[in-house]
Amino acid sequence: MMRVLVMAANDAYFAVHMERVHQVLRHPLVTRIPLSPVGLIGVVNVRGEIVPLLDTAVLTGTGRLDEPAFAVLVSSGDDMVALAAQELPVAADFEAPVGAGAQPGEVGVYSNGGRLVVLIDVEELVKNRLDLKRAS
Repeated sequence: MMRVLVMAANDAYFAVHMERVHQVLRHPLVTRIPLSPVGLIGVVNVRGEIVPLLDTAVLTGTGRLDEPAFAVLVSSGDDMVALAAQELPVAADFEAPVGAGAQPGEVGVYSNGGRLVVLIDVEELVKNRLDLKRAS
């Protein structure tokens, strides 16, 4: 059994491993960054640390979330990122997947409460779906 946090992005549901989750922020105060890539909503200040707020819908190919109600702080490699969510994320226990992920960064598909939830690997999604090249 695997403990995860399930979050909504548009009409789809995604989950991340609970051991990567640090905190859920309600109504995050977002600082927009001019000319930022699609998928980077902005940054949030978390106890003095500047954390990028990523658009979960863009990362997963389900559209866009411009004004997220929640931000889920997760570990991504050595860094911390925030993932945008429309609804209050909820904890769940997953057992066996009902299918494989269709895209890079999708670990598997699970059934939870009558809906399908895609378990995601944040590092892979960022690497494959978001162009965060540093300015030179």
